[in-house]
Amino acid sequence: MFKVIKLNTVVYALCAAVLVGALVPAFLMAGKKSDAQAFMQAPKKVIVLDSGHGGADPGVTGVKTGVKESELNLKMALVLADILSSDGYKVVQTRYGEGSTVDGAFDKSADMQARKETILRADPVAVVSLHMNRYEDASRRGVQVFYSTDGSEALAEAMQAHLNATMNVPTLNRGFDPIRGDYFIAQCVGAPSVIIECAFLSNPIDEALITDPTYRLRLAGEIERALKSYLNQSENN
Repeated sequence: MFKVIKLNTVVYALCAAVLVGALVPAFLMAGKKSDAQAFMQAPKKVIVLDSGHGGADPGVTGVKTGVKESELNLKMALVLADILSSDGYKVVQTRYGEGSTVDGAFDKSADMQARKETILRADPVAVVSLHMNRYEDASRRGVQVFYSTDGSEALAEAMQAHLNATMNVPTLNRGFDPIRGDYFIAQCVGAPSVIIECAFLSNPIDEALITDPTYRLRLAGEIERALKSYLNQSENN
C-alpha cells in the first residue's frame, strides 16, 4: 500500500511539473506580448518644415551684416526639427542644405514644385514654412504669421497669438494679426499650413536677434509649443 501511494504521488508530481512547465512559458509569452502591445508606439505625426529660398535664391539680406535669408531659414528649420523630433514627431524638410531643392540652373517654379512634391509625399499633419521678412520702414520688427486656406486659419491664429504673447508683446509692446493671402507653399496640401516670418532683416535689432543662436533656439521652442498645443487640441476635438 505504501509503495502504491508513493508511486501515485510521484506520477502526480510529474504530471504537475509537466503541466507547470507547459503553462509557464505560455504565461511568459503572454506577458511579453502584453508588454509589447503596451509599449507599442503609435505612428509618429509627420510635420513638414520648409526652409524658404536656397541656392541661387538667397531671399532678403540683413541690413547690417548682409546675412542671407536662406541661411537663417535653414538654421531655424534645423533647430526646430531637433526640438520636434525630441518631442516624438517625424520631421520632413524640403531642403537640408544650403543649395536649392533642384539640381542644375535655378528655376523658381521648379523649386516650388519640388517643395510641393515633398510635402505631398510626406502626408503631414501640419506644414511650417520659415522665412525672414523685410519692410521699407526699417523700424518694423517682430514675428508674423501668414496662411492661405480656411483649414489653416485656426493654426495661424493660434500660432500668432502664442508668438505675440511670448515674443512680440514682451519686446515690442504690440502683437500682429495673422495675414491671409495667396501663398503657394501654404496651399500645397489639405493639412494646416502656415508661413512664419521670423524677423525683419531690414531692422538692425531683429537682425541681431535672429543671428544669435540662443535667440533662434528660444523662438524655435515657442513655435514648437504653439504647434504642439494646436495639434493636441485638434486631436481631442
